[in-house]
Parts: sequence; structure tokens; C-alpha cells
Amino acid sequence: MAGFIKRLVLRFKRPGRAIRLNMETHVDQFRVHSLLASPYAGEAFPGHDQINHTLAELQVVVSQNRPDWRVALQHMKGVYVLHDRTTGEPYVGAAYGDIGIWDRLCQYSETLHGGNVGLAALVNEKGAHYARNNLSFALLEFWSMRTEDKHVLDREAYWKRVLMSREHGLNLN
Repeated sequence: MAGFIKRLVLRFKRPGRAIRLNMETHVDQFRVHSLLASPYAGEAFPGHDQINHTLAELQVVVSQNRPDWRVALQHMKGVYVLHDRTTGEPYVGAAYGDIGIWDRLCQYSETLHGGNVGLAALVNEKGAHYARNNLSFALLEFWSMRTEDKHVLDREAYWKRVLMSREHGLNLN
């Protein structure tokens, strides 16, 4: 059965309103929906303006080093927001200099805080599981690597003011 790992797509209609079910009890109700040509490797790149993913979802993308995501983001500067989905607190950051958006995603995937003091405190207080599942990453603006760093930093400051991420969020700078 090893050849079907990450390729077999099954469908199952949950009976009733139960949330947690014992798979062995319902395995005879599973139906084969399709068989993927190659193993599933995470979500395809949705487009720059459609990124709004949890850190857990982005960790899959980064760990698989998905070429569609990497190529689209590695040569881009930008301003992004990380939102705590539970509290609504934003953190606004920027990818500039020689660090593209892909590199920042890799840093967040590895550390869950990207070296930011406010996010590091959140991870220390609430734990890695909380950060993976409650922090979502979205791009606010993005440009080519030829864009001046001053412009990127000015736009980051603008978004910090608009989203009030210093007063009511996780930006401590």
C-alpha cells in the first residue's frame, strides 16, 4: 500500500452531528474519490493576494520547499501581517534588503517568531502549538527586489499606524 501514501483521496459523509468518530467503526463507509498522479505536497501557491495561512500550513509549504511558492516569493520584498486569530492582535513586519518574503516565511516556519520580541513573548507564553495554529500570515503589499528599502520601511510604518499594531498588537517597536 506504500504506493498510495499521499496519493489516495477518500470521501466520507459524517453521520449525524458527532465531531469525533472512531475510524474503524466507519471505515466501510469511505469511498475512493481519486488517485493523485504524484504524492500530495501541500497547497499550490494561491497568488500573492490570496495568502492568509496559519504558520502550521506554511510550515508544510516550507518543509516541502514547494517550488511554486518559493519562486513566487523569493525575489519579492513586501509588508505582511501576522494576526493572532484568537485575540485579533496584529504584528506588522517587512521583508527588505536581501531578505525576500520566502526567506521570512522560512524564518517564521523555523522559529515561529522570526526574531521579533513581541511574537517571541507570545510563543513563550502560549506555546508553539498555539502559535502554529493561531498565527496567520498575510501579505499586505509586495514589490520586486529592485524596490528601495526606504519605500518598504515607509509602507511598513504606514500599516503599523493603520492596524494600530503598536498600541493594540504585537509590535513593540
